[in-house]
Amino acid sequence: MIPQHFSLLLDSLYDIESQGSHIDNPETAATTVIEGMLAQTSSSTNQRTPETETDSIRDAYFLPFDESKAKTDEGSSSSSDRLSIESFDPEKCLDPAIRYLDPPEGLRPHPIEKFQRCLSVRCKKFSRLIWRFVAVALLVGYSVYFGFAIAYSVEMATTLIVVTCLAVASAGYVFIRDHFGDKIYEKCFEPIETLIDRNWNCIKWLLYPLMMIGLILYLCLDVVREAIQLQSLTGIVVIMTFLYVTSRHPNRIYWRPVIWGFSIQIIMAILVLRWKYGYTAVKWLADVIQAFIEFGFVGEAAVFGDPFLIFHPFAFMGLPLLLYLGAVMSILYYFGLTQLVACKIAWLMQKTMGTTAIETLNAAANIFLDGMDTMLMLRSYLEKLTLSEFNCLMTGNHATVAGFVFALFVLFGAPPQHLLSAAVMSAPATIAICKLNYPETQVSITKEMEDVKLAKGDDVNAFEAAANGVQVAGKTVAAVGGCYIAFLSILAFLNATLSYVGARVGYPELSFEMICSYVMWPMAFIVGIEYDDCQEAAKLMGIKLFATEFLAYQELGNSEAAGRLSDRSTAIVTYAMCGFSSISTLAIAVGIWFSICPQRVKLMVSMMLRVFIEANLSCYVTACVAGVFYSEELMKKFDSNDPSPAQNLVSWILGLIPSYKELMSIGSS
Repeated sequence: MIPQHFSLLLDSLYDIESQGSHIDNPETAATTVIEGMLAQTSSSTNQRTPETETDSIRDAYFLPFDESKAKTDEGSSSSSDRLSIESFDPEKCLDPAIRYLDPPEGLRPHPIEKFQRCLSVRCKKFSRLIWRFVAVALLVGYSVYFGFAIAYSVEMATTLIVVTCLAVASAGYVFIRDHFGDKIYEKCFEPIETLIDRNWNCIKWLLYPLMMIGLILYLCLDVVREAIQLQSLTGIVVIMTFLYVTSRHPNRIYWRPVIWGFSIQIIMAILVLRWKYGYTAVKWLADVIQAFIEFGFVGEAAVFGDPFLIFHPFAFMGLPLLLYLGAVMSILYYFGLTQLVACKIAWLMQKTMGTTAIETLNAAANIFLDGMDTMLMLRSYLEKLTLSEFNCLMTGNHATVAGFVFALFVLFGAPPQHLLSAAVMSAPATIAICKLNYPETQVSITKEMEDVKLAKGDDVNAFEAAANGVQVAGKTVAAVGGCYIAFLSILAFLNATLSYVGARVGYPELSFEMICSYVMWPMAFIVGIEYDDCQEAAKLMGIKLFATEFLAYQELGNSEAAGRLSDRSTAIVTYAMCGFSSISTLAIAVGIWFSICPQRVKLMVSMMLRVFIEANLSCYVTACVAGVFYSEELMKKFDSNDPSPAQNLVSWILGLIPSYKELMSIGSS
């Protein structure tokens, strides 16, 4: 029994040299502990149960040492000096603050173990200094590399320059925010914000007319050059009138989010479609995203083989990309980048539009996440939403496309720069349409961003986040593939039936696509599609509504490749179909609500028709705005690679800097 006791005792002791000690007489302390152990052992009987033996071992080995009692009452081992079983805390015995005793000679910890403990203590003590040294070393090394990269080739280092500028700007923003943010807000922004809020009723009557006059002058003097642009302008008026007439509470409309929502959308359209640098930036970002997505083909080729990628592009190229992007988006969510960007966009939209935090954050997050991920992020607030917020959240989930299907639509043939622009431009338009068609009549509990705490993932590390992302994306792949198979089969049967019915009266060409081309023709015309392309565009819009978005974008790629659509019509149709707002997607959404928030399924189903209309009209308004500002002449000019005078100046200055090879040649000579 004694050797077992000594073994347990030694397991609870640490090296006194690494931990430090405030005990005046360690020998006395050790003697007191051992005598208590011996007294406990000798008083026990031979008929001991495992439970009582464990209790006595705890009582003896975790004896608290009291120096004053050790001096006055040495050798005492009364039970009052020991820890009671009720108050025993194993965690306390491992607390680094407790000073442990030095074990006997010959039973000391291994030298490597002592070195590890000592190194761990030193690293923890100087952790900040070590991290600062590493950060400075990395910063110096990267700065040298960055300088040589620019000197070698500015064009090849474009991505590096953009990423570096964003990193420096973010670091500067964080530094200013953490050290001077409160003072800057208190001295500069808070007085302006208070002044605007106090006099908003007077300011708005001056601001809104000026905005309207400025927009009209800009359209008349610089934008509108063709009659087809007036089609899109007419479409905006028609859709807004319809939304106002069918509004749930037309007398309770709060016009600030409506006006600012469309204003932000128009500003985005001007930056992307009328400004060369904005268009170039969006196109560059779309190309970078597309290049990043193509790395998914490496894994697909390793699993399926290259011939399968060629002969079965949808099954072996398109669907597996969703797994790759699902893992990437999950990793970004784990590190908080998705939430950070969504919160910043939502903050800007909320300050201008005056909407509540939940509906604004949901609209911003849907640019990057699908509806299910957004609902999971806001799960704790779903039951607390007002009816207007609930309608806005549902519409936002279906009025834009998530980032992970971007690759699939581009693979089908959609222009990536317009697809990316549509996903961003639809966010403010969605809020504007919802607040026009379903105004707020209740009091929200999430008026400010500070009232919302975003849910974080339960992943332990990035690897688990990637694995969970693949698992969730796998369900999406199954749903997409299943819907694709089912709707193609149903469509084939429907077309055969319609052809049979049409053949009986001498019109065997009758098909579902043909019916859609006539039903959706007026909408295709008012969004700004060219007259000769309206029937083809209407067919695509109908397939998107009544079948699925994936089939519609695949048909868009086929129509563009066959030359049945012009560049303008292709771009506008891309905007018009950029949303998960088909009937099949809404049916899938019911199942998602059952799994996430079953308490509100009945409310969701009752609002489904209104959400279906609002989500699609949001896409059509985005297409109308794009149709007003789109110019094929400008697009061709923007796509040209002619450098601007500013680019020539920068290239000349950078040309004066010697390259790495030149410096090495000088050193060798």
